[in-house]
Amino acid sequence: MDQTIIATALPTIVSNLGGGKNYSWIGSAFLLAAATLSPLYGKLSDIIGRKPILYTCLIIFLIGSALCGAAQSMVWLIFCRAVQGVGGGRMIQMIQIIISDIVTLEERVAFMLLVPFNANHGINAVPHRCFWINLPTRGAAFFMLFFLNVSTQETKPYNEHLREFDFVGLFLIVAGVVCLLIGFNYSEVSWSSMETIVLVTIRASLLVISSVHEALTKKSAIIPRRLFQTRTTAVLLITVFLHSATFFPGAYYLPVYYQILGASPTGAGVRMIPFSFGAALFAIISGIIVSKTKDYRMIMWIGWAIFTLGYGLMTMLDSHSNTYVFSSPHCAFRSQFMITHDLAFSAMKVLYPFVASFGIGSLFQVPLIALQAAMPRKDVARSTSAFGFVRTLSGTVGISIGQAVFLGTLRRRLQKIPNLSVSTSSSALSESVRHLSEIANPNQRAEIIQAYTKSISSIWLVCLPMIGASFLMSALTFIDTEILFGNQAYHTGSKSL
Repeated sequence: MDQTIIATALPTIVSNLGGGKNYSWIGSAFLLAAATLSPLYGKLSDIIGRKPILYTCLIIFLIGSALCGAAQSMVWLIFCRAVQGVGGGRMIQMIQIIISDIVTLEERVAFMLLVPFNANHGINAVPHRCFWINLPTRGAAFFMLFFLNVSTQETKPYNEHLREFDFVGLFLIVAGVVCLLIGFNYSEVSWSSMETIVLVTIRASLLVISSVHEALTKKSAIIPRRLFQTRTTAVLLITVFLHSATFFPGAYYLPVYYQILGASPTGAGVRMIPFSFGAALFAIISGIIVSKTKDYRMIMWIGWAIFTLGYGLMTMLDSHSNTYVFSSPHCAFRSQFMITHDLAFSAMKVLYPFVASFGIGSLFQVPLIALQAAMPRKDVARSTSAFGFVRTLSGTVGISIGQAVFLGTLRRRLQKIPNLSVSTSSSALSESVRHLSEIANPNQRAEIIQAYTKSISSIWLVCLPMIGASFLMSALTFIDTEILFGNQAYHTGSKSL
């Protein structure tokens, strides 16, 4: 709920606080901080128990939410979002681990259906105060945790866990992601700039080094090697990465599209309901189907196929999807035709994202169930941590890619408009989203709005190959894979790499 509310309010937040060039960091800071401590929390929960870690995460998240609501500048807000991420990102992971501890694999699907629920709202006045909505809801959760009874058997002393933890691997992975994100930030100015080339090159080098290190280290690897020793688990993690890297741009930039067309933050939140509620609804439906059929393969095949279709349809959205004038020689019926076509084309703005939400929702929890089914029970906590680690890291990459694509293509489109009266700096382009309707020249205003909406569509176009590749990988990899539920005896039929 926090992430979807923030995504809707972001254009107004940036307009009020300034710092538009750091737009993507409001989301990336949260996800990056969440990913950084993900493996550490997973191990600590094995040592001191699940509830203390869950309580700690909840308190940190509440503090971060309070500070975000009081933010007076963009830098302050980004820092506080990172504090939120330290706690908020791990709450979901700990809940998934606790569910895995207390219920069987067959029953686990039904319990995890409750995790993906979210909501979209917008706040017109003082929009960054929307962070405070977390205080009463998480405060209620704080007291409800008193009734949670979870016991974790400690198998190793703390010092031994500390000696085995792969701090070097964690540093290499996070440093690489930070370099990539900053590189994408510079790419908004120019992909050929020295800063972009150097940072992306460093990221590529760190990726190779971290991969070699994770393969050779004798310590407990951040991402367990055995997750990549079978074809099924390896492809599952790759598709999870691509799912998150393509879902988060939709969650963050679809509200921007609606506000470019003139919707208020509240109006954008209402238009986002089919996308967010649809994802939650189809997550529930897919979970019920998996629990009944004991087979996740078909859900993933259908999910990726419809996800691809949905984003393909969304590439056609632009400013003309909002209005359509139909010209008819029969004047008596002209108004009726105009209304009918206007409604039809306006429906595209919510119908196409709703189609995408079918695939998105189907792929939230099902891959986690498949991953846990493919691993021994003793590795459930670690595989769940790896799942969350990959998902949050890829979310940071996806948001940054979306911002780079949006600003890069927008700048080129605006440069083609004669007598342009809008600044094309990264900061100005992000901050002007809420003020496009104030442009005096109607022809120029229409051209600028069209350029903005087409640049949003470019994000979906960039995401399409990644979604299509995931569909092909899932279709070719899981063709001989089967899950057998019951008493934690399950088999994937996967082959070693």
